[in-house]
Amino acid sequence: MRRADVSFVTLGDYRRFRDVGLRGLLPDGGTRPGARDRNGIRNALFSDLLVTTGLRLEEASFLFASDLAVVGQPPGRQVWLELPDALTKGDRGRQILVPARLLEQVRAYIAVERSNAVAKFQRRSGWQSLDRPILVHWERSNSRLRLRDGGDIALDLLSPEERGRIIVCNDDGTPSEPAVLWLSEVGLPVQPNSWEVIFARASARCRSFGFDVSISPHQIRHSFAVHMLAMLIQHRLRDAALPAGPMEGYRQVLGDPLQQVQRLLGHASLATTYIYLDHIATRADTVDAAVEELLALLQSETSL
Repeated sequence: MRRADVSFVTLGDYRRFRDVGLRGLLPDGGTRPGARDRNGIRNALFSDLLVTTGLRLEEASFLFASDLAVVGQPPGRQVWLELPDALTKGDRGRQILVPARLLEQVRAYIAVERSNAVAKFQRRSGWQSLDRPILVHWERSNSRLRLRDGGDIALDLLSPEERGRIIVCNDDGTPSEPAVLWLSEVGLPVQPNSWEVIFARASARCRSFGFDVSISPHQIRHSFAVHMLAMLIQHRLRDAALPAGPMEGYRQVLGDPLQQVQRLLGHASLATTYIYLDHIATRADTVDAAVEELLALLQSETSL
């Protein structure tokens, strides 16, 4: 990756993209007359997941519902989520930090919008429209899934494409629902190229209201990296009682922030993460918190 390849958005532009573009609201936060953005909540939640975790599009697209349906975590705490090797670029695996508030919104999506999609999937026998569905019973033993027709499969070795074909069966063997988290209105997995189209349409909607916005999922990953690096540097500067501003001060404390962002993004080389340093100058004076506070900054007056 080169410096010129990095394109990120301000938090203000992101909020407009999410609320006006993805959720279909008016610029003043009101609902558009006759609006039929049935997937607005899902789309905005997916985008918030990208911007607060730095997930790649393919990684986020093929998370399982069980991955984020976390129960019993301490109130107000963030949760470390383990990404298996086969889901990540280069098969390196990594951990990401998911804000507790976002997990609450994901659980609400699972309980209502996703459940409605699953019901349609069952009524339409949606698994029949999938290419080579992998039918499993959702019983994990030593990180393996039991296949309906016998044998088992290693959960951690499933490629993104294979994860999209996993169908969970009822106890009697009847196919019930896809394992992936993000489903279309009829209960089929939302593919990465579909998210690209959704983001392009959302950007076009923003431009129809006069906002110069053109945002892709990968640009949101860059935005996470730039904002998170700026925030971690500010925290380190504050903790070290160094003046916020001079690059001489930054150079004394860059090691840990760079390595933290490198781990969160899954970069093989720290040199790749270093490229984001060139982009933090305009952001370091506007952000002063870590992951949970970043999510709070993104909240509009109308919650998801």
